[in-house]
Amino acid sequence: MTGPVDPGQPWMAYLDQNILSKLREGEPGSDLLRGALNKMGAQGVMFVYSMVHVDESRASGRPEAFVEALNAISAWYIEPQAHDDHRVALSSGRAEELILADGDLLHQASRTMENLLKPMQFAMGWLDGVDETSLREELIEGVIEFWDALEMELPEKNRVQLTGGKRAMLEAISDIPLEKVRGEAEVSFDRIRTRLPENYAQLDAVPADQVVEFVFGLLDDPDRDEFLKLHPRGFWTDAVGREEGNLTGFAFLLFALGIVRDKRVSSKGRARREKHCLGQFRDCQHIEAASRCAAFITFDKGAASLAKATYAYAGAATQVICLEIHET
Repeated sequence: MTGPVDPGQPWMAYLDQNILSKLREGEPGSDLLRGALNKMGAQGVMFVYSMVHVDESRASGRPEAFVEALNAISAWYIEPQAHDDHRVALSSGRAEELILADGDLLHQASRTMENLLKPMQFAMGWLDGVDETSLREELIEGVIEFWDALEMELPEKNRVQLTGGKRAMLEAISDIPLEKVRGEAEVSFDRIRTRLPENYAQLDAVPADQVVEFVFGLLDDPDRDEFLKLHPRGFWTDAVGREEGNLTGFAFLLFALGIVRDKRVSSKGRARREKHCLGQFRDCQHIEAASRCAAFITFDKGAASLAKATYAYAGAATQVICLEIHET
């Protein structure tokens, strides 16, 4: 089957990366999990994965194990259509082709975009011992590397067309007032952190459909008005608001505001901080990709809480299922 098809027709369940990791042969509980999912599959459930899974599986030390796991449950690859088209494309039997392929421009583009998370980390104070100059140099180096690879893939006569885009991107990086942004962010986020409940169980107790308003209500008027302008309630039901990346950015904003906590993004060494910040961003990418499915299945309680709050506010009908494995 290939798309486009309506989301949820047939019943599609999006598996978080941690589910795939648990499905790998040799993992504790993998046989039990495979059995449960295959029973669901026999009842008409279609398990789907996205390019986010492909990127994470490629970057792992055992990409072939993810291919085997996806094939074991007959998983389908899901691709969104245009932002104003709610349908999706589905295709089967592509795990090996996608995950074990040599690195390509799409994969390198993803790495470049992930590199651009660093200004956000810098602004939040999550980059350990990094100054404005060295960060800017890192960003520029990453962009140049990507554009050089892109130019190598094109005939020489077409390379001149890329010059303007490359120049614009480099100028944009040079113009970011990193220190100023960090100073302003520190003031805003420190303020909201002092207003969040000291006991996070109180925040966890807020119903998912009220969490965003609760946190936004802690912001000062200018900040709150700006967030509401960018992301009014139900924005994901609107064709324009459904533009690719919007829900990912919104979910990551909620993470930054403290709806879900992960101290690993701001503690110990820089490599650890970057690893876990990227992991949180990928969680947000999975949340967006899963918004086109009937269900999002995960083992991660934090990801489940973030997904529930995101979907309830943005207007996605996706149900969130958080699994636990109890071996007897």
